[in-house]
Amino acid sequence: MDGYYAYPESAEQQGPATMIRPSKPEDWEPFREIIAHLYNTMNMKLKDVMTEMQLTYNFKATEKQYKTQFKKWNLDTKYIKASEYMFMVKTMRERLAEDPPKETRFVLRGRVVDPKDIARFEKRAQKKGTIKEGEPIDCEEPVEDLVGLQRSLRVPPV
Repeated sequence: MDGYYAYPESAEQQGPATMIRPSKPEDWEPFREIIAHLYNTMNMKLKDVMTEMQLTYNFKATEKQYKTQFKKWNLDTKYIKASEYMFMVKTMRERLAEDPPKETRFVLRGRVVDPKDIARFEKRAQKKGTIKEGEPIDCEEPVEDLVGLQRSLRVPPV
């Protein structure tokens, strides 16, 4: 991470020993690009982002503050929710039951969802008893959760 980003101006003004504790939304803006890079591009977990920001940039905020900012910045899209997986499993089962069976590829928030992840979720849900093998899944499509979910009608050749 060294050399990737320079200190934001607000951090330089306060000096390297001063800890920055954000209390207003504008306190976050100088660090937005850095935080987004660490969380999404570097694929770091939230705790690791918090540690990196504290050690490298003297920026200390609570987990709740980070989560609030992630929602505002639309960075909270890294993980797939159970309701989204349920809808994918339901759709896959419906398409495989068609004659002829159709494979399905899902793109959620700009990322292709690995079929292995969907299968792993389905297996876990069956183990918990949330869904049963061979039975139809009764789940409604939660519109707000599935904004940006696309189904590929044809699976492109790999």
